[in-house]
Amino acid sequence: MSIGEANKDFRELERRHNYTTPTSFLELISFYKGLLGKKQGKIKDQIERLEFGLGIMLQTTEKVDGLQKLLEVKMVDVENEKAKTNELIEIVGKESLDAEKEADAAAIQAEETDKIANEAKAEKKAADDELAEAIPAMEAATEAVNCLEPKAIQELKALGSPPEDCVQIAKACLILLKDEKKNYAWGNAQKMMNNPKGFIDMVQNFDGDNIADWKKDMLKGMMAEPYFTVENMKKKS
Repeated sequence: MSIGEANKDFRELERRHNYTTPTSFLELISFYKGLLGKKQGKIKDQIERLEFGLGIMLQTTEKVDGLQKLLEVKMVDVENEKAKTNELIEIVGKESLDAEKEADAAAIQAEETDKIANEAKAEKKAADDELAEAIPAMEAATEAVNCLEPKAIQELKALGSPPEDCVQIAKACLILLKDEKKNYAWGNAQKMMNNPKGFIDMVQNFDGDNIADWKKDMLKGMMAEPYFTVENMKKKS
């Protein structure tokens, strides 16, 4: 409080402002940075798991294709060997035993190939199941975007002092749609939504499959917040 009084005297004498930052605010920033780091680490682990799963799926597909071609070649070899064996049986009965052994070996090899192919299919199915877990979230995001109406955007844009949650969501839109890195003021968000119909078109046509890494980094902490849900935001705006 004494510093606050001193600031007033300083302003009157020097015609300049001096500001004081409370330690509680500095502690809040420190806490936020720590929480952001934890959330970023968690998201990074999930991304790595998904990338690993997709990599396994790609490898499995390649293995299956390779094994299928190998199996086709082996089956041709087996048929050729059968034909040769029949000819040898007709010519020399003694060599029929050797031909039977060769056929048995080919059958064993075909069985091993089938086993490898089945294992590869199982690995591919596991990767497909993991990928399928992400599909509902993608569909939900698409549904949420498609339900937007110009009237709702117009009402949001007209708010002079919107709820803080709305300001944060608008900040996310500025980052994703306008490549904004500094100016997250509500006035800038209103400018972005100046044409409600055009804003909705921009949202619906957004390429969600190709988002810059710096945008993802900026949004990680925000998306982990409790307010960052469709259900919560419907109550706000």
